[in-house]
Amino acid sequence: MKKCVGFLFLLTLWMLPAAGPAAAVDEQSSPVVVDEMIVTASRSEQQNEKVPAQITVLTAEDIRASGAQSVPEALQNLGGVIVTDLNGNGFNQQVDMGGFGETASRHVAVVVNGRKINPIDQSSINFLSIPIENVEKIEVLHGGNSVLYGSDAMGGVINIITREATAGVHGWGEAGGGTHDTFKGTAGLSFSEGRFGGHVGAVYYETDGYRERSEADRKSAYAKLFYSASDMLDLSLEANTTRADYEYPGGMTQSQMAADRRQAVNLEDEGESQEDYYVLSVRSDWGRLGRLNVDLSCKNYERQDTMVSWDFPAWGYYGYYDYDYTTLGANPQYVLNHSILGRDNRLTAGIEFYDTDYDAWNGDTATQTQINTYDHEQTSVGFYVQDEFSLVDNLVLNMGARYEDFDTTLRSSLGTDKDLSENEWAWNLGLAYIYAPGSKVYFRTYQAFRFPKADEFMILSTGAVNEDLNHETSMGYEAGVRFVGLDKRLSANARLFSFDVDDEITWNDFSNQNENLDETRHQGGELDIAFQATDLLRLFGGFGYTDAEFTAGTYDGKKIPLVPEFKANLGFALNFDFGLTYRCQYNHLGKRYAGGDNDNAYDKIDSADTVDMYLSYSIKKIELFLNATNIFDEEYHNGYNYGPGYESYQYRSAYILP
Repeated sequence: MKKCVGFLFLLTLWMLPAAGPAAAVDEQSSPVVVDEMIVTASRSEQQNEKVPAQITVLTAEDIRASGAQSVPEALQNLGGVIVTDLNGNGFNQQVDMGGFGETASRHVAVVVNGRKINPIDQSSINFLSIPIENVEKIEVLHGGNSVLYGSDAMGGVINIITREATAGVHGWGEAGGGTHDTFKGTAGLSFSEGRFGGHVGAVYYETDGYRERSEADRKSAYAKLFYSASDMLDLSLEANTTRADYEYPGGMTQSQMAADRRQAVNLEDEGESQEDYYVLSVRSDWGRLGRLNVDLSCKNYERQDTMVSWDFPAWGYYGYYDYDYTTLGANPQYVLNHSILGRDNRLTAGIEFYDTDYDAWNGDTATQTQINTYDHEQTSVGFYVQDEFSLVDNLVLNMGARYEDFDTTLRSSLGTDKDLSENEWAWNLGLAYIYAPGSKVYFRTYQAFRFPKADEFMILSTGAVNEDLNHETSMGYEAGVRFVGLDKRLSANARLFSFDVDDEITWNDFSNQNENLDETRHQGGELDIAFQATDLLRLFGGFGYTDAEFTAGTYDGKKIPLVPEFKANLGFALNFDFGLTYRCQYNHLGKRYAGGDNDNAYDKIDSADTVDMYLSYSIKKIELFLNATNIFDEEYHNGYNYGPGYESYQYRSAYILP
């Protein structure tokens, strides 16, 4: 599709002295790799090179330099990560890791400070609830890890770590505007004195979007307070609220696209949502006896969708949906660092408990009165243990296991009354060989799983429940290498992976329900490189190859739809010592089959090649920057779906914040 050149012009004022944009040039001139401590692979701090997995770390400075306005946008430059935006306004973004296509968002575990935020239903992960301005860093674990993160962690794990308070008192503000009447404003305050500290902030964002009726806005406020009661005990309380309003322009047919790419097909479809969450964290350090961490969380999510295009009361289909669910979580974790036979050893054990009460109803859009009601509940309890043992000084053995019990209760006014219970084991085994400081070669094998979502079991329009639907399991193998050299000015991460999935769940248009597929295989490779050639010039690039196909049954040998085989990006950044930064990047997304085209009977979606640019200038406490995406107006779209008797196209509407 034709994506207009977009730009973002921001004025950032740092009201009190702080480490901020003014220091960006010095930071970018430093080595591309620092001594990385990560938490995702063991749920507590660990050196990256000791982990038998590929972990990509994006710092706050990396995110800012990319111009990203959401977590998915920050990830789209990674070689093995595919990001789609179905509405074209940033309000329905999905992340694919491992090549799952249409069900991508259900195969990636997303956690914020260790707390999972994957929804109970098939809706996409609500990335709007995570203001990118409040993100300190993002850690991406490539490949499955159900041992530590349970269901959904089949393609990868995205761990979002929010900002901590800094010493003293610091404030900041930011305002910007762009094409399509886009505006963004943010402000915050950080403070710390003695044993007490915290930070608060707020974000407002609005855009009319590229297409007609793709207007959207969001308002977020967040706060985190901490108190260090003693050298052994730390307490923190985190709160976040996000409200969003958005329009759905709808999918277009091929002829509609040819007539006008910017038109809206659905002239009255729209929605709004509200999400609030609270997290109380307790960190206790008992010295040689280990550490005990406990997180208690509560999340409430409300959404109302007015989908006039779905309204067919005579057929029993209603377009107004009202969702309200609350999730309570409790996550105690124990970590013990204790040598065995003189060798370093770390034991991690924990429990993950989540209980979600899901209430929903639908009715006709004209009166918005209740017709059908739904009352579901899902409870999961997972017990996990993982051990990391140094066989020798530079060889680390990692092994772990998890058992999870999963219960679903489905109730509806349509006569549904079902109780479903499942359970599953996960395990992993890996070795990491540290051949140089910061560098490693690793191999691992694992089993992961995913339990069905509530509305994968039940069809909301009829109340029918597929009791024969099984949960998914996967068996995977992975090998990779991480290299850090040239005084940490060069960093390269490469991995090869292959995993088979049994009972992968997908929608069947003909039977009108979710069903289990025969076996599928996902394999490929990824490469990400960064090189600080000089203090002025930084080079970077990423490449991903994914071969996802059906390996048994009706579609044996066919490719899984909406999974491109190739993805690549290549770019450079110039960081001048007087405060000017210029960045240019080329992006390639390969061809893939349309959604629903399991037979691979239709033409592939065309590949896309785009170029983005970023320019910033920092002086003292002020930063000005300009962000432009798809500067050559490449025509492309995110994908389309084939179904019985129709073709429906979902386009990536041009939007200005990449």
